[in-house]
Amino acid sequence: MLWIWLLTEALAVWPPPDGEPAPLFVRVEDPDHPGALMRSERASLLEAPPEDGTPWTWEDPPGVDEEVGLVRGYADPSLREALGVDAWHAAGFRGQGVRVAVFDVQWSGVEADPAELSVDGTADCWTHPSCEASMAPHTIRFTHERGAHGLGCAEIVRDVAPDASLYLVRVNGRTTFESAVDWAIRHDIDVVSLSMSFFNASFYDGTGPYADAVRRLDAAGVLLVTSSGNYARQHWSAPWSDGDGDGRHDGDGDNGVALALSPGRRTVYVQWDEHFSCGASDLDAIVLDPYGDVVARGFERQGEGDTCSPVERLTVEAAVEGTYTLQILARRLASAFLEVDVLATGGRVVEPVVTESLADPAASPEAFVVGAVRAAGYRDNDVEAFSSWGPSRAGVPKPDVAGPDGVTVEVYGTNGFFGTSASTPAVAGAIAVVMSRDPEVSPRQAANMLRAWALGTPTDLDPLGSDPRWGAGRVRLPPLGDGVIGCGSKGSGGIVLLVVALLGSLRRRTA
Repeated sequence: MLWIWLLTEALAVWPPPDGEPAPLFVRVEDPDHPGALMRSERASLLEAPPEDGTPWTWEDPPGVDEEVGLVRGYADPSLREALGVDAWHAAGFRGQGVRVAVFDVQWSGVEADPAELSVDGTADCWTHPSCEASMAPHTIRFTHERGAHGLGCAEIVRDVAPDASLYLVRVNGRTTFESAVDWAIRHDIDVVSLSMSFFNASFYDGTGPYADAVRRLDAAGVLLVTSSGNYARQHWSAPWSDGDGDGRHDGDGDNGVALALSPGRRTVYVQWDEHFSCGASDLDAIVLDPYGDVVARGFERQGEGDTCSPVERLTVEAAVEGTYTLQILARRLASAFLEVDVLATGGRVVEPVVTESLADPAASPEAFVVGAVRAAGYRDNDVEAFSSWGPSRAGVPKPDVAGPDGVTVEVYGTNGFFGTSASTPAVAGAIAVVMSRDPEVSPRQAANMLRAWALGTPTDLDPLGSDPRWGAGRVRLPPLGDGVIGCGSKGSGGIVLLVVALLGSLRRRTA
């Protein structure tokens, strides 16, 4: 029977492998809960599930959308050259009067100092829920905070928009992100640059806590510019299917999903679309190594106890390079039409499903979402192979545009900065440059101008951008002239934006 087989497989990996991490934080919706690691105005974070029966959820750490190991054949043209921004700088449009905040988790670069970026302020949303405490450079509380990723993003904003007001904000999870959103609204930030993805709080359909936070930013006139993610080759999804009736998802055709993993610790997320009816179905998952041995399992009980999440989290200690097999098992199935989604972060899916490979907050309709195109050969390149495709699970066209990656920043030296992590602050900086030409242009209007001016391909059918690879195409500022116009007042720019969109469409087909 299936339950006997499940028990056998569970015992095969018990006790868990040495060093297998638990999810980093436990969140309770009570800002005054005792024993909290940190508090916000909405919640407390704990080290372990509470023993007093208080309902709780896991809070997963964010993933930085940086791609490493791509230095082969690396050639870095000027970032500003790829964006066409130098002429705008020469004309005096350098981002002045625009407030840009970089939200990030990693601020520990050993060779860079935030002071060298001429920042206008820092905020640490872990230290206090107000985020008003300054961020101490190079401090690390948790292992996922180690790195210079945030400093690299800030360098790019400063390069593209040298006179913008720049703020650095520590965000290391959902709770600090919510506090950072409040901080940005209070401080009249214009553009937030976020090169991270958050997992497992929604089915990436524009619902859930991250989408709610993005809507609050949008309502306050703050534009979130965020990365599409680097998950095109790490993603798989399909409706539940069990043709042979053995209780296992048919997967990619052989009762599983094939994963290409190299040695090391890899995380695999399996979730299904029951975030609003959690516990109706209960799926389990295991990972088999190339020899058929179970090396990871996710047997969390959905619908039992004081927490519920339609997610299984598996940590794979991959000992050898090869093809591993993810098997998804039905302990309880409420619907034959259940949608299942897989992200194999740190590895690859052998037969990936590149569409709908966005996470949060890129799935939020109000976010301005950025894919990546290699800067060397920028005008002619297709989207990077890793860059996540849209649309969102709700069918909303995303990404909006693509920007250049594979650029030089001080903290990474000649290794280059690759991924949608690099393209996102480049686009955020370009928005600030456009806004500095006309103080009456809102962040959203400036972003829409970039969409209209974007370089697509001659086969694009929708000039407003519905290509699931990169939306409207590669961001590039046009030469200054009669075709580059402002939007007038923030409340009456619709007709002018339409003209700009038509001009951008012609440019896109003749560039």
